[in-house]
Amino acid sequence: MNKETFFKHYPKRKDDSNKFDNGRILIIGGSYGMAGSCIFNIIGANSVGSSYIDVYLPKDIYPIVASNQIGAIYHPNVFDDNSFIDLDAFKKAKAIAFGSGLSNLIDKEKYLELLLKEARVPLIIDAEGLNIISNHNNLLKLNDNIILTPHLGEFMRLTKLSKEEIENNKEEIAINYAKRNNVILILKGPHTLVIDNNGNLYKNDSGNSILARAGSGDILTGMITGLCALYDNYYDACIDAVWLHGHLADNALKYYSKEVFDLSIYQFLANQFFMNN
Repeated sequence: MNKETFFKHYPKRKDDSNKFDNGRILIIGGSYGMAGSCIFNIIGANSVGSSYIDVYLPKDIYPIVASNQIGAIYHPNVFDDNSFIDLDAFKKAKAIAFGSGLSNLIDKEKYLELLLKEARVPLIIDAEGLNIISNHNNLLKLNDNIILTPHLGEFMRLTKLSKEEIENNKEEIAINYAKRNNVILILKGPHTLVIDNNGNLYKNDSGNSILARAGSGDILTGMITGLCALYDNYYDACIDAVWLHGHLADNALKYYSKEVFDLSIYQFLANQFFMNN
């Protein structure tokens, strides 16, 4: 994977396009104490050019998120009903992210089940969404457009295997999991693996330990969601998002140290990438 391949896949923005033509997405995330996860989702989506970002989030974190990211469209809610299914944001989204920062949300299982039953676009499930699935694996049978983004600890919970068992045979275990559950699997870590439901595997070679910090995965979730809304091939979208996520981290070393790198500047790094290509 390289810049040339990325830009072969990435659609050029037409001069006569409008805000709805370039990747309308819906992010369902955040909870009390976890507003940052939702913010990083938005930064990630902005980093790949999403031009219309709807965010469905709890009312109590709305002021924090909206004051940090003023370009998104917000739907504050108390998460006590099924109202997101009735939103234009849900009906018109080209891709949906669920799970980042939802750990403190009550009845989160109910919302994920409803989403899986009703959505007809790619569903990028991260963080707390993965924890729900680890306890309710049957939910994966409800939808054919699921993308899972676990790190090693989350994958251990999904597979019920130990760290040692996975690391001794990571690629085969990951391929079997993706095929058996009919999902695209993105197993994060050094040399992140991207595997489709047919067992095709991409092993990423971009990135460095600057990404070993809280929030990095939330940015990747936003990037995957944004590219899935732009691409017809969701597997290509996942590969390109993973590569770009790491490539921007490699470029960051020109300006920042690994020790004190701030993820909030990811959109700046993306802007430099797109401007120079």
